Amino acid sequence: MKTSILSRSLFTVSLLLSSYSVLADTFPVTVTDVAGRTITIDHEPKNIALSTGRVFPLLEMLYQDEAPDRLVAWRDDMRVSAPSMYRDYTKTYPQLKDVVKIGKVKSGEFDTERFINMKRRPDLFVLDISNVKLAADKGLIKKLDKLGIKVLAIDFREDPIVNTVQSVTSLATALGKKAQGEKFAAYYQKHVDVLSSTIALLPASQLNRKVFIERAAGYSDSCCNTFADGNMGAYVPFLNAVNIAHEPLKGANTGQMSKESIITYQPDVYIMQTTGWIDKEGNPTSGIPFGYAPLNNKAIQKSTEHIMNRPWLKALAAYKDQNIYSIYMPFYNSPYNIVALEYFAKWIYPEQFKTLNPENTFEEMNQIFANRSVSGRFGQDNFKVIKQ
Repeated sequence: MKTSILSRSLFTVSLLLSSYSVLADTFPVTVTDVAGRTITIDHEPKNIALSTGRVFPLLEMLYQDEAPDRLVAWRDDMRVSAPSMYRDYTKTYPQLKDVVKIGKVKSGEFDTERFINMKRRPDLFVLDISNVKLAADKGLIKKLDKLGIKVLAIDFREDPIVNTVQSVTSLATALGKKAQGEKFAAYYQKHVDVLSSTIALLPASQLNRKVFIERAAGYSDSCCNTFADGNMGAYVPFLNAVNIAHEPLKGANTGQMSKESIITYQPDVYIMQTTGWIDKEGNPTSGIPFGYAPLNNKAIQKSTEHIMNRPWLKALAAYKDQNIYSIYMPFYNSPYNIVALEYFAKWIYPEQFKTLNPENTFEEMNQIFANRSVSGRFGQDNFKVIKQ
């Protein structure tokens, strides 16, 4: 990442954000979350619980280095599903290792009694939108509300283009950080506008490139889980390209396509969603181990070669044209998902977005909103990696 470019970019964004007020918010406040629920927060929440640990960066965006002090409970998914992120954040905030672990609401592992009897009882439970209906049907939300624990839904995965900004701004307002939420909204929208305005100028002949997204590439030997409308699948139509999974999945957000079906559809661009997974004991298992530093270039190259050596891939136009890429999978459930969207734009329209630098965007967002430095590899051209 080029420091000079980043410095100029940071100066520009600082001017954009300087007009926002930093006055303290007052309570009570009323917000509408991404599930359409209206929640009134009587006082500033001090103790926050997260239904998924991988969205901890959202708290850091709002609180910077105070974020670990506000977090009282989270699900232990970051450690196993995003190990490079976990190593990076626990190095910065060692106290995260001692945060109380909670179970998954959707799977029935969530222990309500233990949750409400914690020494530091949460006063705000940030719940992934996919769990909201079940939590409401079980009476969990009503029970928590009676005890003074408010539940606020967020979403970066089911409808990310629509829900990311509202997820951040509604939580920011609920926490008394409205100005910080508005800063994020302005930044995010600015980057989205650059993508959409550039694509709007393209002739019809350059649009509708066929794209396939392989979910959790390398996690197992089977192929191929994918997305139609949800998750990173939502990025493709936004970029005026065609997700080849849309038709065969018949309206489902996620599903599986056979190797033969992918060959039949012949995607122009093939994107692998991956990371370096570990087992419950912390041992590396599968996937491409990129993400947060430190980089292990040899391990990344070896894992990339293994995934690229699947024989059926060579029957694809995307393989012959060397348009196969990998994206850091945890971006799918993150307020930093604009970085993944920029990678997609660059890969689908390489000429039009040749100056676009998603890594700069990621580093810049971390510095502006989280007051932290970040480095690593979060997206790659697979052919370039195996030729190194």
